[in-house]
Amino acid sequence: MHICMLLPERFPPDVRVEKEAATLRAAGHEITLVCRGGSAEPTFERIDGIDVQRLPVDELFAGPRGLVDGARYIATNVHPVWRRTIEELADEDLPGGSIDAIHVHDLPLVKTALAVGDDHDMPVVADLHENYPEAVRQIHRMRGWREIARDPEDLVQRVFLSPTRLKFLERHAVRNADRTITVCEEARAHYLRDCGADPERVKIVSNTVDLDAFDRDTAETPTGLGFDRDESFVVSYVGNFTEHRGLDTLIEGVAHLAETRSDVQLVLVGKGNDNYVAGLERLARSLGIGDRLTLTGWVDFEDVPDYIAASDVCAVPHATTPHTETTVPHKLFQYMAMGVPVVTSDVAPLARIVTRTEGGRVALAGDGAAMGAALNDLTDPEIAQECGESGRRAVERRYNWAHDGARLQAIYDEL
Repeated sequence: MHICMLLPERFPPDVRVEKEAATLRAAGHEITLVCRGGSAEPTFERIDGIDVQRLPVDELFAGPRGLVDGARYIATNVHPVWRRTIEELADEDLPGGSIDAIHVHDLPLVKTALAVGDDHDMPVVADLHENYPEAVRQIHRMRGWREIARDPEDLVQRVFLSPTRLKFLERHAVRNADRTITVCEEARAHYLRDCGADPERVKIVSNTVDLDAFDRDTAETPTGLGFDRDESFVVSYVGNFTEHRGLDTLIEGVAHLAETRSDVQLVLVGKGNDNYVAGLERLARSLGIGDRLTLTGWVDFEDVPDYIAASDVCAVPHATTPHTETTVPHKLFQYMAMGVPVVTSDVAPLARIVTRTEGGRVALAGDGAAMGAALNDLTDPEIAQECGESGRRAVERRYNWAHDGARLQAIYDEL
């Protein structure tokens, strides 16, 4: 089968797309990925056996035709540029044969994919790895009108693609796609309960990890941490820095732990808005742990296992929102795969997995004292070792990409 993947963002990097494409190629499928591109990127490139075709983002709404295309997209949620590109690919005699199916990542392009699928009698797989309407609602809360107004496309989406309208689009997507893929049980329940989806057409392919990429035995201690790793109790977080991630609660929790552990160090691996990061630094200083906070900045994905392995505990302190209650991040399984005990907030998917696997502790979301108590439990070497080993076993037995990749293959076998 020749599968046309649609990604409304740039590629690379995208861990989920990379894993899915590799799995489908290993099963004998051909992959053509259509994604956004920058002015300095080639419009066509072959990456790891995937044909990547990029649409220059600067040209999507440029000139009179771009304005008309933008207006049509606002009115119909079918993007003319993407539709024309996919239809051209569907009509071409490609090396891998004509396109047989469309696999669309995230909500914005699902209706476009469905329109092309109807015209060309092709099945559409909607890969919805997050609660997109609620994710947009969170972004709107974080970004003021002044910041949004600097980007015309963001401004158009803020005005015309509200979370309420996106919820209508979400219902249309899951009711009409041949298959909907989501990442956890809670998200599947949302699509069945709130969107009226057919249970037989909603499948779970979670954000689990490739065990070969997360092996504690091959990890090395990262340089430049600014403290003696062997003399410290290291609490780490890996990922993007945004308000719903609960990093303020994690800092408060570490401050509570620091009252009894003089050796605690907090390492935040990733990046975020400059103002938000500055706020985290101010919070740490105000709580007396400014000298215990290390911000690494962005690191390459292949270096992430090293930072996890250098940790005594890793955290997913997400705040409780409709978005976090219906998704599960890669980082949870990355931590568990490295045999590191985890502390998470009590949002449903995180609490369910950590409790079921006995891989760590769960703390009340937004409660710094509860986070500190959970971290304190894991300062006991025996408890920490038991939780780390339990998490690793759970990943080896169930929460790994070999398992979820097989689920993805089964979806295409059905199609």
